[in-house]
Formats: sequence, C-alpha cells, structure tokens
Amino acid sequence: MKINPIVNPNILRSYQASKPVREETKVASGRDQVTFSKEALSFSKALTEAKEELEFRTPEEKAHIANIKTAVQKGEYKVSSEDIADKILSSIIGRS
Repeated sequence: MKINPIVNPNILRSYQASKPVREETKVASGRDQVTFSKEALSFSKALTEAKEELEFRTPEEKAHIANIKTAVQKGEYKVSSEDIADKILSSIIGRS
C-alpha cells in the first residue's frame, strides 16, 4: 500500500499554524496518601494468618525461605546463569 504525499502545501501550512489547545492542570502539592480502615487491616491480618496455617512447610523450609528473602532484600542473592539455563531447558524438554 502506498500513501501519496500531500500535494497541496497550503493544507500542511494551515495544519502547522494551528496550535493545539493546552489544558493546564493544577499540580497537587504534597504526596498521595492511602488510609485503611480498622476492618480492612484486621481482615488482612486474619487472611495472612490463615494462609500461614494452610502452608505445609517444615521449619527448615521456612528458615531457608527467610534466608533467601533476607538475601534478596539486601541485594546479595545471586543465581548463576547456568542454573537459569538448566531450569529453562528442563521446562522446555519436560513439556514436549
């Protein structure tokens, strides 16, 4: 499909001469703020506790997960590229 160029230069000039209308917006001072009701916080806490009760993890697994979480937060958790490649390939081979 070929689009023909604009033949009439007046059309282009009139388009370029028209300035778009700018709508000014008022910049909010300060930062956005979110507050949660007591009921929402209570529900969130109950939901978290229920999820923890449903997890079937041994204390060793929980300790291992906590160590990984701490390492990630500190930026010290590293995964080798070979391990990533092995997991990718095993997932591909396992699905075919």
